[in-house]
Amino acid sequence: MITILLILQLLPAQESFTYETNDKGKVGTMDVDVQKDSLGYHVIYTWENRILELIFDTLDMSTIYVKKMVGDKIELEIKREQKLNVFFKGRRFSYKLDKPIYDRHAIKYALRGFEYTDGAKREIKFHVPELMVINAEINVLGEEVINSPLGDIVCWKVEMVPKILFIKWRFYFWIEQSYPKRFIKYSDSSGKNSILLIDYVRVD
Repeated sequence: MITILLILQLLPAQESFTYETNDKGKVGTMDVDVQKDSLGYHVIYTWENRILELIFDTLDMSTIYVKKMVGDKIELEIKREQKLNVFFKGRRFSYKLDKPIYDRHAIKYALRGFEYTDGAKREIKFHVPELMVINAEINVLGEEVINSPLGDIVCWKVEMVPKILFIKWRFYFWIEQSYPKRFIKYSDSSGKNSILLIDYVRVD
């Protein structure tokens, strides 16, 4: 079973990441800055003309807040209040909070907050702004060594399967086995999209 990290294995309080991105053949870079504050894990993604601000709950890594800026416009804003309140491209939605919800923009970082064992499975509530809140299954496929600019890194290969009929894609994440349990790599079953960690700085 996949469990939340123990209190002694909390993620670092301050980190900076740089990733190489490949979006259907278009190669770029994405910078990610993380700071633990009074609200939770505060994460800023900067990629091309997009800025993504996220806040994660330190207890279960679920989504507290999301704001996605494209240029000077807010495309998405999520606030966890009595419900999960979503503003997406001019429309508003609310979802009940009977279980923790993980937004699709936040899942790469949130997956760091779990403890994995080979063959483990877990079902989560997964928010896709273009659709709704759906169920998704997290499967640990086993160990894999990822060769990166930072060296060879032993990871858990984690598969996410949305449990909805018309979505056939599979999403794959490689999470470092040892502390600080960095998100190292991403790809999907289309073979056209990938992300790879190329630089990292940690402040303890």
